[in-house]
Amino acid sequence: NVLQRWADEIGVNIFAFDARGHGENTIGTELAYKDGLNKIPWTLCADLKSLFGKLKVQFPGFWSLAGHSLGGWLSLYAAEEAEVEHVVLLDMPLLPPSSAFLWAAACLFQQRGIHPLSRPARRRKRLFRNRKQALVAFKRNPFFRNWANQHIENYIDANFIAEQDGSLKLKHDPEWEADLFESQPALHTPLFLKMNAEKRKQLRIELIAGSDSKICDPKAIRYFHQFFPRTRWLQVPNGGHMFPFENTYGLLKALELAFPKDALRPLDLESEAV
Repeated sequence: NVLQRWADEIGVNIFAFDARGHGENTIGTELAYKDGLNKIPWTLCADLKSLFGKLKVQFPGFWSLAGHSLGGWLSLYAAEEAEVEHVVLLDMPLLPPSSAFLWAAACLFQQRGIHPLSRPARRRKRLFRNRKQALVAFKRNPFFRNWANQHIENYIDANFIAEQDGSLKLKHDPEWEADLFESQPALHTPLFLKMNAEKRKQLRIELIAGSDSKICDPKAIRYFHQFFPRTRWLQVPNGGHMFPFENTYGLLKALELAFPKDALRPLDLESEAV
């Protein structure tokens, strides 16, 4: 709702994409496991590229791919084939080189239980007796402590199905969500080698992170910048990994910088790049 108001003000259209296994996406997750855990991200990326290819034909013009968390990696992966010049990455999981290589190796050998968010994901509560119980539970959860009530309401609407008896049932499988976290290490290194070098150098990236995030590590920015020199690092104060919901005003201010009116202007590397 907040982003739609912002989009209306600056005159852009937002097309939201639910990854398979989440939200309104009805594509099954079984085939994503066909080639192993570390191939899951490539399947999700293929989904995004397939949809985006159709949208780009239907709505020609300037496009930007944007995503939060794992969605940031998928947007970055899809950018080459999608032929976009601009991506916005919201607190994309980014590790310093030492951690990234260890995680990539662990994922290569199908090791589970490494990602700090996978265990909480598997313990997700799948069923609430009623909406009131769900609201109380989420408001008490430290993860949602700084969320506005409306954001929690929207989160419940997006992630739960109301049953006839008034109970709420989780839409997605927590095991699938956990495996998405577990597959993330495979993303950190191959991308830098798979993407065309010239494309990497030309791609304009706005990397927006929460100031208190433990997921998007500032120590990794210079390493990332070696591969993607047209990267601009923006921090949103008073927010962690979920800063879009914790500091909505900060998010909108960052987006104003990420989408200036002259968005297609050449980037001054000396003054704007990290």
